[in-house]
Amino acid sequence: MKNMWVRKVCVLVVFLAGAFFLGGGVARAQPLPSLELKTTVEKEVKVKKKGQWITQRSAVDKTAPGNVLVYTMTYLNAGKTTALNARIVNPVPKGAVYLLDSAEGKDTDITCSLDQGRTWHKPPVMMQMKKPDGTLENRPAPAESYTQISWVIKKPVLPGQSGRVSFKATVK
Repeated sequence: MKNMWVRKVCVLVVFLAGAFFLGGGVARAQPLPSLELKTTVEKEVKVKKKGQWITQRSAVDKTAPGNVLVYTMTYLNAGKTTALNARIVNPVPKGAVYLLDSAEGKDTDITCSLDQGRTWHKPPVMMQMKKPDGTLENRPAPAESYTQISWVIKKPVLPGQSGRVSFKATVK
């Protein structure tokens, strides 16, 4: 599985408010924000330092079942206008399982999908499961059910501003 995890797997969508403005009676297009996205993948490893076990991150050269990978998406507004409601969507990579409650992002609304992005829910995603007696009950969806993670950046991203979002997944 060498370098399989380093592929860029993100999609960035920017919703714009007011892409056009009126001036002199003629509609003119405003410059669009230009959000650049860079994805990095690191492996969490436990090392012993001064008699204590600590978790560090290292480059991914090989993976094995049980390894925890950290996917970090760094965004930068390289354009000349503000990006509003920017959305980053990242699929959970094949061969990995989303680590529940690991998605992070300052000033973001995080949602998850269990159906390849057709529907989105705030975590923990609940689903109906059949009990042994045949009745249904709502339970948190198992980690294996998560297919995509989404972040909507709540604050405007000004030109030159950057930020990051992340999540973790365990190699199957």
